[in-house]
Amino acid sequence: MLPRAQGGEGIMPAALAMIRMLGGALFFQALQALMRARRPSVQANPIGRADHARLAGLSVFGIALNQTLFLMGLKLTTPFSVSVLAATIPVFAAALAVLFGKETLSWRTVLGVALALVGVLSLVGNGSLDRGAILVALNSLSYAGYVVLSRDVVLRVGALRSVAWIFTYAAVLFAPFGMGPLLHQVPALTPRGWGFALYILAMPTIVAYLLNAWALARSSATLVTIYIYLQPLIAAGLAWLQLGMGISKRAWLAAILILAGLGIVSSRRTTLGSVRGSGIRERDVKP
Repeated sequence: MLPRAQGGEGIMPAALAMIRMLGGALFFQALQALMRARRPSVQANPIGRADHARLAGLSVFGIALNQTLFLMGLKLTTPFSVSVLAATIPVFAAALAVLFGKETLSWRTVLGVALALVGVLSLVGNGSLDRGAILVALNSLSYAGYVVLSRDVVLRVGALRSVAWIFTYAAVLFAPFGMGPLLHQVPALTPRGWGFALYILAMPTIVAYLLNAWALARSSATLVTIYIYLQPLIAAGLAWLQLGMGISKRAWLAAILILAGLGIVSSRRTTLGSVRGSGIRERDVKP
């Protein structure tokens, strides 16, 4: 998304989000059709209208708002800040679970959310606002809402069908906002730009969702989610190596506060087993 003068390809966030949603929808619908053709007994029950309506609603929070706010925020702030703010998703999910009556309130939830919020506020800025960090914080809140609200419908519909229809509805709902920028962007894309776009579609979109479901089917949700702690370290290293970006003291302080809050929230006893990337637990994954 950086301008070409700075080594990027100048791809607009809305166009990139449209590529991810449209490409993800086509891939997961094709994969679902292939699985159904090879194993007719799988996903034999049709999805009811009520669940289709729920999936459409979830697509707004889990894909459309989530990816758009993320990409817009990433363009305006640093990769390290984005990766740190991603760690607030489980914290926000815990707070929303209490708000929606899916969990009971505990002192760990209160303390963890308070620490994470202080970290978010310190990262957003003191005096001068980091608009990108604000957008990514809203992105995390949006995805947390998706995680909390998605579990019941995923249990009924199945993981693959849920992901396929959530991406499909997101592509349809976002098309009025994203298709124009995408069509405007396509003629200006260079082979390098196409390579970037296809990599983002393949790796952090399709492969990430598939690997997350694969890992959940073979390990515990706690073990899978704990790898979110590696994101700030990997992002900091790659941002320094590839983009020459350093990490400010304020960003390190925010990281410590947010991860401390996440650690406290994760230590509470809970029935919420949602995982970033799928909104499901390992026992919820259907073959």
